[in-house]
Amino acid sequence: MTIAFEKLVPPPGHSFRCFERSALETPAKWHRHPELEITYVPYGTGTRLVGDHVARYSPGDLVLSGENLPHTWLSDDFVGKKFDRHIAYVIQFSNDFLGSTFFESPELNDVRLMLHKARRGLLFSPSAVQRVGDIMKLMPEQQGLTQLISLFNCLNLLAEEGGEVLASEGYTPGFDHASDWRIDKACNYINEHLEDPELSHAAICKEVDMNPSSFSRMFKRATGRTVTQYVSELRIGIACRLLMETGDSILDVSLKSGFDNLSSFNRSFRKIKQMTPREYRSTFLEAHKSAAPV
Repeated sequence: MTIAFEKLVPPPGHSFRCFERSALETPAKWHRHPELEITYVPYGTGTRLVGDHVARYSPGDLVLSGENLPHTWLSDDFVGKKFDRHIAYVIQFSNDFLGSTFFESPELNDVRLMLHKARRGLLFSPSAVQRVGDIMKLMPEQQGLTQLISLFNCLNLLAEEGGEVLASEGYTPGFDHASDWRIDKACNYINEHLEDPELSHAAICKEVDMNPSSFSRMFKRATGRTVTQYVSELRIGIACRLLMETGDSILDVSLKSGFDNLSSFNRSFRKIKQMTPREYRSTFLEAHKSAAPV
């Protein structure tokens, strides 16, 4: 299988990503990214692929995948389907998300050693699963320092456990480093200019010094989507946050998300979210109202 490269962008106000996987609307694929990843699967069965390791998984699967280690979980319930919407809680963080020397602290020696071992993937026992899984279930709804402390708690518990190494010692993933830095540079450029409606395909190609057709092929091969699709998905992500967290008009939301006109925004939003921006905000408000304590 071709290893897809993913560029992961933490949401505004966060230094790492934490989410419940079934909420994603992207195809299940064999992929890798520079960030480390903790994956907890509370329910379901299927096949787990981590590096050259292939095995069945069952409820309570808990794995720490290292930087650029290819991985995927293939749920039995979604075999042959484009979207794999099985439940899993995921934390993704870069090795330097709190500074380049943070994990060099003597208090974090055990964690640092564990993160190094995770370059081959680590599978954890049921004793760790129960404690770490309970923390991870709460994290997507947490904010600020509370969420960060939860991550520290997870790392501490996993370091105490140790974990079973998955990929073989000699495993080396094959990928094109020349393409990697260009994809990474392009994604960084897109993220920096995401809210600018003048962001263009030509400007991105100039940034990575490639002609448009070659860059388009490389980007699609690496990410599984076109540049236009990638930009739209990120912009709709900004729009969703604004719709949930502010009272801005739909027009203002579209402009702040990088769209140059309302019709284009509505069309892209409906295509990605299967509903209008107004319906999305209404659905969120109703759910929030229902969850509020009486």
